[in-house]
Amino acid sequence: MSRIVCAALLALSGGLVLTAQTKRNTKDDLTYIWIHPGLFAMGCSPGDAACYGWEDASHEFRIEKGFWIGQIEVTQSAYAKVMGANPSLYKGPNLPVEQVSWINARRYCEAVGMRLPTEAEWEYAARGGTASDRYDAVNLIAWYDGNAQDRTHPVAQKKPNAFGLYDMLGNVWEWVENRYAADARQRILRGGSFYNLARDLRASNRLWAFPETAHRNMGVRCAGS
Repeated sequence: MSRIVCAALLALSGGLVLTAQTKRNTKDDLTYIWIHPGLFAMGCSPGDAACYGWEDASHEFRIEKGFWIGQIEVTQSAYAKVMGANPSLYKGPNLPVEQVSWINARRYCEAVGMRLPTEAEWEYAARGGTASDRYDAVNLIAWYDGNAQDRTHPVAQKKPNAFGLYDMLGNVWEWVENRYAADARQRILRGGSFYNLARDLRASNRLWAFPETAHRNMGVRCAGS
């Protein structure tokens, strides 16, 4: 991981400008953003009538330590550079890599000196400081069933959240480290995908699959301490 750290100004709607601490990873040529520790409401957002029964009830959760997380989903060019192969169905260097199992997602992150985010880290990052189910209108921030034409799209084409992160909702589901339950083999995915309805693209929603599962709407975003 490159140790060169810079400050990037992110101009968002409403005149909000944040300074993001970023780092370029020389192993995959992707940018990672530093997320500061903090307290947030994890789980089904208050007043969100779209929540499913498998989502956690709203509860306070403290991120004790800051962490790095990918500004974008891992692209096919980055994955091929590191892993020497591109498993994706929809081919394109700037498209998110997909058809990636939890096993291979973890291998990739470890190969670039990172790791998979925890479920709490992922949700904290995806919310970008907001307590609502998503930080803006779904069409502005995500590729999903209503606008994606049943395929992935190049990363970073939609509006980022206040942390400067793109495609935290939509495009491809993202594997996280956690198991669905302590005694289960299944691992969790977050964020929804191009394949999903708008209801599925909410910060609190969860999906689970066996770690060897690889589907055209499953990708990865790495994190690190």
